[in-house]
Amino acid sequence: MENPYLPYPVRIDGIVTETEDRNLKTFKFVFLNFTVNKVGLVSSHLHNMKEGDVMGIRGPLGNWYPWKAMEGKNVVIIGGGFAFTTLRSSIVYMIEPENRPRFKDIRVVYGARNPGMLLYRDELAAWEQRDDMEMHITVDGTDDPDWKYNVGFVPTITEQKITSADNAIAIVCGPPIMIKFTQPVLEKLGFPPERIILSLEMRMKCGIGICGRCNIGDKYVCKDGPVFSLAELKELPPEY
Repeated sequence: MENPYLPYPVRIDGIVTETEDRNLKTFKFVFLNFTVNKVGLVSSHLHNMKEGDVMGIRGPLGNWYPWKAMEGKNVVIIGGGFAFTTLRSSIVYMIEPENRPRFKDIRVVYGARNPGMLLYRDELAAWEQRDDMEMHITVDGTDDPDWKYNVGFVPTITEQKITSADNAIAIVCGPPIMIKFTQPVLEKLGFPPERIILSLEMRMKCGIGICGRCNIGDKYVCKDGPVFSLAELKELPPEY
């Protein structure tokens, strides 16, 4: 019997144009954009692939950010390291012309270990020029004399730059140590637990709730998450 939990390779057999509409919107099923960090055997193999190669894919896995709850609110986006890939797609969605009016102020804190590890530099530069969002870029440390942004850990920069929690919701994605120290900063700023949204995908393994390695109490990060509010996490064992 075939295993229903195994991904299978697929090949595009043909494309039929059903409409001439070219006004493509983010999050419509148009294309998938992947950012792959070359760190091991699988990611190295992906880096060696060429256009036209066939690969397996499965997903999407788990839940998503609470977009309806975020509408009409100020949104604080806090990311660190490679986890900013998740937040980048959220930012792109929110600043789409048809979506931007749904959200009030957008403030972003993004940190990396050093300037060379910052992602999406062209987009960061473009976002900095916008007058409808606020960007705070930081690195843990650098000896670059031309570095013109912040130097410091993400929780520290968050405390310095995010001064109000009024009508605001915060979404946080990054290394576990960053999340651990950013959470109390947001609470100190006045964010209630139900408006602190954390993404814990680094705990995910199989992605389909079979291996049991991502469970926190009776919750599976890969099925019930990876997005949880701090209020939800406070009801679970402190394992995250």
